[in-house]
Amino acid sequence: MSSSGKVSPDDLSEGFACLGLQDGDSVMLHASLESMGTVDGGAAMVLHRLTRAIGKNGTLLMPTFTSVTRHATAHSDFTLEGCWCEEWESRHIPFIPELQPDKEIGAIAHRLCSWPSSRRSKHPAYSYVAVGNHGDEMVRETDLKDPLLPARKLLKHNPRVLTVGVGLPTVTAIHLAEEKMLSSKFVKERALAMSSKGQMWVDIRSIGCSNGFEKLRPVIGPAVDLRQTTIGRAKVESYSMKDLVESARAILKEDPNGLSCGNSSCLSCHR
Repeated sequence: MSSSGKVSPDDLSEGFACLGLQDGDSVMLHASLESMGTVDGGAAMVLHRLTRAIGKNGTLLMPTFTSVTRHATAHSDFTLEGCWCEEWESRHIPFIPELQPDKEIGAIAHRLCSWPSSRRSKHPAYSYVAVGNHGDEMVRETDLKDPLLPARKLLKHNPRVLTVGVGLPTVTAIHLAEEKMLSSKFVKERALAMSSKGQMWVDIRSIGCSNGFEKLRPVIGPAVDLRQTTIGRAKVESYSMKDLVESARAILKEDPNGLSCGNSSCLSCHR
């Protein structure tokens, strides 16, 4: 693939083909548009060529989290004291499906929210957007105590995790390995939601820190179906989600701190 920083639509299709993507595949995407360089057609072209690669029988899922709706509670020890919004809860914005996700989620996730036939879940902090064959199944239900519900549902369809120019700390599915083994990381928070009576604060469960997930990379071996290529300037990787989650579980079984970030000020990992 070209590394010139200019990415054509055919470069995108070639890259997705190199990863073995085909009609009917289910994909959870984490991507940085800027990492590829200048993409002809921008985020829309990336989605156009990716959805064409997985076909009408395929499914695409992306996280569309919104921190502006979240606030730590007095019972939460995930957020450090001195939260930017402490005593300023009026700065929060209630969640509505039209609310744009965090900038860190990226331009491609922003664009998928307005993609034809896309559907977005209604979780006030940990929403997801989906398109394709199983899209409605992924986002139809919302459980405030289960921020990983869409990812877990996708897991039933033998999905691929696709990362474009981003690392393992962005991979939401790895949190699935922590659910039972490190449930203490999933702490209580609040989020601002909308109801028929107007704005209201609701209790939610957070997913905790993911900054240590890169520690998984050295142990990824033959047991993980990993495919790699480049698109423009970006390193692109495709993992079997099931293999990735099982590898993370194996690490945590050996050492509960095996995927912690190592930052002593991180209360999520410190737990």
